[in-house]
Amino acid sequence: MKVTSGYRDSTRTHPLKGFAEFSRKGFQMNKTLIVTISLLFFLSQNRAIAEPPVPGDFNDRLVIETCVLTSEKPHISQHVPGTVNVTGRTVCKGISAGRYLRVTVTLTRKDGGNTTPITKSISRSGTVVVNVAMPCIWSRKQADIEYIVRTVHKLSNGKTLTTENGALLKC
Repeated sequence: MKVTSGYRDSTRTHPLKGFAEFSRKGFQMNKTLIVTISLLFFLSQNRAIAEPPVPGDFNDRLVIETCVLTSEKPHISQHVPGTVNVTGRTVCKGISAGRYLRVTVTLTRKDGGNTTPITKSISRSGTVVVNVAMPCIWSRKQADIEYIVRTVHKLSNGKTLTTENGALLKC
């Protein structure tokens, strides 16, 4: 072996040459072993067989409700001068579109109980829009008057939800 400046000449033999071949063989064996064990594991499993759900068992079903419930903000009507207008709306789409709905809208003027609230209800399937209007009573010396709308949305499945909105107005 030729020694030059204290270092070994590595061009003749590489000390890890045999190790690299052994490692590739070991890796191939490990891969084959893992695949074989995985196949045995999956083939030895019992098959899961489940009965379909009973048609009348509605509690176990996933029902997606797609209804949008809104109470529009009270505003001065552009169509009928001197009135405050509100709209309560329930819009159902998808599987809920055929659902029977009842929407009840109540418009209240917060004036110490001097004005009777106005309530209107409509029932139908799919989409229900209820419009309520009341005279706007206000004088220049008064502060803004608060109007509150409360909409009750009742679905045929028994669910009842309420939406509210309000505004301070002067006519």
